[in-house]
Amino acid sequence: MEKIGRLLLEARERLGLTLDEAERATRIRARHLQALEHGDFDVLPSPAQARGFLNNYADFLGLDADAILLQYAEILQSRRTRFAPRRTFKGPATRPSVQVHSRRLRWLTSDLLVAAVVTLGILAMLIWGGSRLMAILRPRVDSTETASGIFIPSFTPTLAETSQPITSASTSDLAVPPVQTVIPTQPIFFGLTDSINLGVVVEGRTWLRVVVDGSETFRGRVIAGDVLEFKGEQVIELITGNGAGLHVFYNGQDQGLLGEVGQVVIHLWTLEGVLTPTATVTRTPTETPRASETPTSTTTPITIPGG
Repeated sequence: MEKIGRLLLEARERLGLTLDEAERATRIRARHLQALEHGDFDVLPSPAQARGFLNNYADFLGLDADAILLQYAEILQSRRTRFAPRRTFKGPATRPSVQVHSRRLRWLTSDLLVAAVVTLGILAMLIWGGSRLMAILRPRVDSTETASGIFIPSFTPTLAETSQPITSASTSDLAVPPVQTVIPTQPIFFGLTDSINLGVVVEGRTWLRVVVDGSETFRGRVIAGDVLEFKGEQVIELITGNGAGLHVFYNGQDQGLLGEVGQVVIHLWTLEGVLTPTATVTRTPTETPRASETPTSTTTPITIPGG
């Protein structure tokens, strides 16, 4: 240290500078500069500040700052090697590990708390979203109560039989099958809307035909698990060969299954409500058998000659 101090002192004296002038030029206090020139580096605040003061002062005096810093580092290293056994007595060796362990515990505790809160929030969102989805797909409808503003009149499907008097018929008329006539029944009103939204959830394999505003939109077979959606402006007609295979939602309202297993169902949905045609069977005239003429016997008297 004294060697470094002599180099600094001799360089300042060659330049003809005082400590006050050097202080104003380097912005390092004069007492710190004096400690550097006397090799008394221990009075400086810290080794790091000592290196900074030494670098700036040597550079100001025109000396090789890197070489002086290297020499200072070697002196510090030799001191540490010399005093290393003495420094092992200072403080228990387990204290740093205890502090690190406690810091890790605090870090782990805070992270676990945040992770638990986030996990609970995600689970709550999933449960809430699932309940909302189930409520939309399977809303509960009380059959004894109706919502305000919705009028659902009851109706009874009827079969109308018609017949015509028969005057004469040919044998070819006997092979004509019965003719079904569709008689529209009173519609079920669910309230006016701007459009028709029809959702179909397939419960069982069936054949399906859908006509939207007069144009055929779908025709074919569907299987359980299929979900179809149709949107119209005036009317949506649905025809199926298995009423129990389709679960329908009309403008967000659960309509339930359309019918029984194997039942042919025709439904029409309009802006005003649901129109359910009723199939009626019209009996085809059949020929009345004509009574055939029965021959009558006549008795002819026989005259016997000589009798």
